[in-house]
Amino acid sequence: MTSPLFDYPYVCSNALDRGLKRESNQDKLILCPEAGFYGLSDGMGGLAQGGKTAEILAEVIPPYIREISAGLAGNVPDPKRAGELFKGKIEEISDKLYNSFNTGARSKYGATFCGVWLIGRAAVFVSIGDSRAYLLPRHGKIIRQLTNDHNIAAILIRNGELTVKGAKNHPSANQLTRFVGMEAPAEADCFIEPLAPGDRILLCSDGLHGLMEDDGIKRILRSSRSPALVCGRLVKAANESGGRDNISAVYIKL
Repeated sequence: MTSPLFDYPYVCSNALDRGLKRESNQDKLILCPEAGFYGLSDGMGGLAQGGKTAEILAEVIPPYIREISAGLAGNVPDPKRAGELFKGKIEEISDKLYNSFNTGARSKYGATFCGVWLIGRAAVFVSIGDSRAYLLPRHGKIIRQLTNDHNIAAILIRNGELTVKGAKNHPSANQLTRFVGMEAPAEADCFIEPLAPGDRILLCSDGLHGLMEDDGIKRILRSSRSPALVCGRLVKAANESGGRDNISAVYIKL
């Protein structure tokens, strides 16, 4: 695939699976491939409108990306400017949801978001919640988690009260500190990662990364030249590890 804003060709695929334990799927893929944009959202299962929040993101973000891409086309790609616009839109959506629906005693709307916009020779990431982005460099031996988990478990890990391995099944991993629909003003993370041909990017919800070790994810990313096969194997591995949540993944290889 190619994008007018991105310097490298790439291949990609995605997967969305209900898992083995859930009666419905509140994960959503958020895709605008013509602009080199890919994302996903995990509706918060404890909220009445968690799935609806993810649906709203899937409806609103692609048209916005198309509009902004048209304005950026023909100019020298500017990942920093794209990131500012991208981050601002996610925070705007979150604050509108909070001010419209979540100002009462209990929140109704809430979801994670993780997205990547391929600009120039870089990837512009924006995330809020605990859905993740990973990077596996072409010649790298280590897969890198690029995003921060916005949950209590991450705070306990930073404080030395919990190990990364122990966080996999810890109740605090499900307690988000930031999400779309959080108390305004929302604060999403935004960062820019330089890319090179051969690099691999994975976006995934906690229904995948919460059940797999990073080394297992890395092995699957390297297991096939076919992005569709890679995504299928990731879903299969998560289900074989219990499939306790909805599973979503977007895989990109330059």
